[in-house]
Amino acid sequence: MGDDLQEKLEFQAHIGNLLGNLEDIPGTVKKIIHALISIAAADQGYLLIRDENGEFKTMLALLSNGEELKAPQSIQPEIVFELVEREHKSILSQTTQQDDRFRSLLSVSAFHIFSMLWVPINMHGKLVGVIYLQNLSKESRFTRDDLKMAEFVAPGIGLLLDHARLQQIMLEKGRLEREMQMAREVQDSLIPKEIPALKGWKADFCWQPAFEVGGDFFDFIPIDEHHLGLVIADVSDKGMPAALFMALSRTILRAVIGGNHGNAAEMITRANHLIHQDAREGMFVTLFFGILDTESGKLTYVNAGHNPPFLYNQKKENLSKLMPTGMALGMESHFAYREGIVQIDKGDFLFLYTDGALDAMVRQKPFNEEELLEFIQRHRNGDPNQIVNLLRDFLCGETSESSSNDDLTIVVWKRSNRA
Repeated sequence: MGDDLQEKLEFQAHIGNLLGNLEDIPGTVKKIIHALISIAAADQGYLLIRDENGEFKTMLALLSNGEELKAPQSIQPEIVFELVEREHKSILSQTTQQDDRFRSLLSVSAFHIFSMLWVPINMHGKLVGVIYLQNLSKESRFTRDDLKMAEFVAPGIGLLLDHARLQQIMLEKGRLEREMQMAREVQDSLIPKEIPALKGWKADFCWQPAFEVGGDFFDFIPIDEHHLGLVIADVSDKGMPAALFMALSRTILRAVIGGNHGNAAEMITRANHLIHQDAREGMFVTLFFGILDTESGKLTYVNAGHNPPFLYNQKKENLSKLMPTGMALGMESHFAYREGIVQIDKGDFLFLYTDGALDAMVRQKPFNEEELLEFIQRHRNGDPNQIVNLLRDFLCGETSESSSNDDLTIVVWKRSNRA
């Protein structure tokens, strides 16, 4: 089990390194597909891209040794494309001859397809491509882990393909504004649109990049039925470099945290090691990560060099700061993080923010931490929606001049007085 986990982590780190190469996108995509073929022990791997007419064309077809197939022999049955697009999910057929969906297809028997998997590539809510792996040998069948690895690389390939498309637009039309707008849409698709519906809890958020794209992000990552991962982070750079590093960091965090049951410190220590593999010199990400027990209110957290969140205690009527328990991610490969534990009781709330809140200019002077504390105290009895909207309007409304140099992100989690 340990060797399998190490192999997966090394694969994820390798993919992270490859995603940083935007100079040769076709070459990078080929390396990613070949790496996927290798870890899944596939005989053949294909990348199919939808053209302007809505038809899927083979962009890449590789053998297990990395050589390109001169005469690709993927089955490409229409029924698979229809299933992927209609259900918006991956397809795994471990043994096609025992799979009622495919065993009657002539193309499956003609090409002797024993096992196959399909993973959709979605961008802007649309299916733009498909990753397809197939095995011809009865000795080898794909597993759920193979499917997860393919699903791990799909968003990165989508971003690379979209970036290549935007580069072409820029070269042909000279419209940098269009590229940045599309990049904003891509990044916006990575940001949560809704608050998880949890009995006894209320929350709200604000995410506002200083430019078209930014380095701030937050996330709500389900761990199990009663535990939710809370993330807020800030990449050290700005603009497109920060946005790309943000996408990489988010992908790694979701892969490490989602569905796992390790402690918070172990998860962030592992994520830091992977992020460090692709961190360019001077790039890092500050982060606050907490595992919230939605039944008991216990919050186990790691603060990786991030602005200390505030925890309001209704009974004591005071605010406490959740101080850093380690350095920012990406700075040292093998740093061991510590945990903190706090209790969120009924009426208490957690206030998370990035340093854009303290860089805003209000009445021609920087808004500082003391003023932020006063604001939170003044509105402590409000719902998260009220707190977030009032602060956003105060910092960025008509009476305030918001900073043009930093992104602004605010997340408020409150435990209701009534369950």
